Amino acid sequence: MRNLQTYAFDWIAWMLFAAIPVAIFWQSATSLAEQGVASGGPMRNAAIYPKAVAVIMIGLLVLNGLRVALARVAEPSPPTWDEGTGKAVLTTGLFIAYLVALPFIGFHIASPVISAVLFVLLGIRPLVAVAGGVALSLSVAFVFEGLLNVVLPVGIFGISLFS
Repeated sequence: MRNLQTYAFDWIAWMLFAAIPVAIFWQSATSLAEQGVASGGPMRNAAIYPKAVAVIMIGLLVLNGLRVALARVAEPSPPTWDEGTGKAVLTTGLFIAYLVALPFIGFHIASPVISAVLFVLLGIRPLVAVAGGVALSLSVAFVFEGLLNVVLPVGIFGISLFS
């Protein structure tokens, strides 16, 4: 029990990180499958890349879980909640919310919003963050939709810019 209390923040971070691959596999099995873009070859399977990332994340989760369980991390004295911890938890929570909202509102609406919010959290001025979020999401959409012919989640509005 001492190990659980001593490394409580490590376990909280581990659980938040674990929610990401769960959300990826959930979306692949539900919304992407319903859209008909979660099977077939790499050019038609919008779930293949996220699933690959999720598998890598699961491997990292196992390694980090073992590291914490075996007390191979520095023992904190006493656990604190500082600005960095708050930003890390908020960022992870926002990313999980983004993954859950993505099939409903679509890539072209959700991605500029999450990018801009994350840029602001990193200290970028809001107007520059919005411009950067739009530029980033359009660039990613161009590469995946336009060049690689990958179907991105279109959401309830059916928005697809480069396909």
